[in-house]
Amino acid sequence: MKHKFWAGYVLAALTFLPLGSITTSQQVLAANSVYQLVQANSGYSQYMRLGYTETKRRNYRRALSYFQQAERLRPGDRYATTAIRNVTGYIQQRRRNLIAFVPGKPGRVRSAATRGGCLQVGQTPIPLIPTDKEAQRTTAEHPTFYFYIPPNSAQIQALEFSLRDDDSIDPLYKQTFKPIAQSGIIGVSLPTNQPSLKIGKEYSWTFSMICDIRSRDKDFYLEGKIQRMQDENLAEQLGQTNTDLDRAVLFATAGFWEDALRTLANLRRQRPNDPEVQKYWEDLLQSVNIEEVINKPLLPCCTAQT
Repeated sequence: MKHKFWAGYVLAALTFLPLGSITTSQQVLAANSVYQLVQANSGYSQYMRLGYTETKRRNYRRALSYFQQAERLRPGDRYATTAIRNVTGYIQQRRRNLIAFVPGKPGRVRSAATRGGCLQVGQTPIPLIPTDKEAQRTTAEHPTFYFYIPPNSAQIQALEFSLRDDDSIDPLYKQTFKPIAQSGIIGVSLPTNQPSLKIGKEYSWTFSMICDIRSRDKDFYLEGKIQRMQDENLAEQLGQTNTDLDRAVLFATAGFWEDALRTLANLRRQRPNDPEVQKYWEDLLQSVNIEEVINKPLLPCCTAQT
C-alpha cells in the first residue's frame, strides 16, 4: 500500500508542475522511475510472501531462492537478509531442527554485571535472549522478557525489572517483585496499561536480583535491548497460518526472537506433556546455546512489591 501511495503522489506532483519547469522527456523519465520503483516494491513483497509460505511448508531451499530474489530487489534489506540467514541455517545444519534461530551478531554473556555475593557459587541468572550484541526484535506492543532464576539463598530480597526509552532518563516501566523461592524460568510482561513500544525505536531493559535493598551496589543484574518492528509481509502470512507451531517457525525465520519464544512458552504452559511442543522448545533454545535451561519449569511471575 505504501509504494502505491507514493507512486500516486509523485505522479500527481508531476502533473501539477508548471509546464515550463520541466521538459516532456524529463516527465517521462520521472514517471518511468516511479513505475520501476513500484514494480520493484511489488516484486519484493511478492517474493518475501512466497518465501514465508515455503518456510511454513518447511521447503527451505525454495524459500531461500525467494528470499534471495527479494534481496536482489532491495540489496541489504533487513528482513530479506535475516530470512536468508535463518533458512540457510536450516539447510546447513547437520541434524534436523524443527525450529532454529541464527542471530545476526552471535555472542551472549550470562550477566552484564555482577556485584553481589548473595547467590550460590556457580549459580547465576540467565536471560533467554539469542545474543547480547544486538537488540532482540518483537512485533508486540507489550512484549514479555524471560529469565532463568537459579537456586538462590535467602539473602535475595527482591527482583526488579526496568524498561527504558533510550531517549529518556526516566524508565518507561519499573517494578519490583517478590523473590522466587523455586528455581525456574519466569516471564516479565510489560503491562497493557503501560505505553506501547513504538515501532522502530530501541529500548533498554535491566533485570536485577537485589541482595540488599539498602545497598544496591550489591545487586546482580542483567541488561539488554529490544526493538519493536513491523513486517507487513510476515503479518499477512501469519494471518493465513493455523497453528502456533507454524507461527513460531515464521517468527524465528523472520528474526523476531521475542515472538517465537513467547509463542512456545505459552504452548508449554498450555500443553506441558506434549512431546512435539517440547521438541520445538528444545530446538529453539539449543540453536542459541541456552540448552541448560531447556528442562527448567516455567514459573508463575510476578507479585509486585510496594
